[in-house]
Amino acid sequence: MQFTIELVAERSVLRESIKGIIWTVFFNRLFGPVTPTTREFLDVTYPLVMNLPDLDSLIEEKVTIFIRTCIEGKPLPAKGTITIQFLNKSNGKRKTSGWFGRDYESDDLKAWETWRINIESLPIEEGSSMHRPKHIGLESSRAVARSMKSFENALMKIYDFVDRHRDHIPPITSLESSPFPYAIKIDEDRGSGIEKPHSAGDEGWGSYIKKILD
Repeated sequence: MQFTIELVAERSVLRESIKGIIWTVFFNRLFGPVTPTTREFLDVTYPLVMNLPDLDSLIEEKVTIFIRTCIEGKPLPAKGTITIQFLNKSNGKRKTSGWFGRDYESDDLKAWETWRINIESLPIEEGSSMHRPKHIGLESSRAVARSMKSFENALMKIYDFVDRHRDHIPPITSLESSPFPYAIKIDEDRGSGIEKPHSAGDEGWGSYIKKILD
């Protein structure tokens, strides 16, 4: 199942806007034990977790890559897309040819849920800042005011999707915080459709291979 989120953010609030949306998606797809917390941004509260530093680092890394590849050095407004995929083993097995022509069976990972976050970055208006004191008012910048509204609407849309669509979620057979591998893809990457999946606590590719073979 695929969901699409539209996000508009002025350049000065772009990074935190994207992080808030990605964290809200993940918060609703971390089915195992987590330490929840909240953060306020643009006068809107969104959820995140405290005990998954690897995921936090991954989100920070992907947002940085997105800004560098899709926004920086380009005339604003500029657009790009971040895709989040949650993966699961397919029910069937397929034969794969190994060394010396030997066939063996392997599991395929399939995306059971995809979130496409379409992002538009607006130019910075003079005097706007996410750190401006509240008594001055963010609404003095029309672009930031538009960013606030877009951020809030995007969060509400995520909650609406999550509440209305549950039947497609695969059986949960693990007590890990993130029982399903996941991937975060930047639209500028024209490589394979699914990047190397991640899961909570992964230390590298070897750990991931071990997980799908268990």
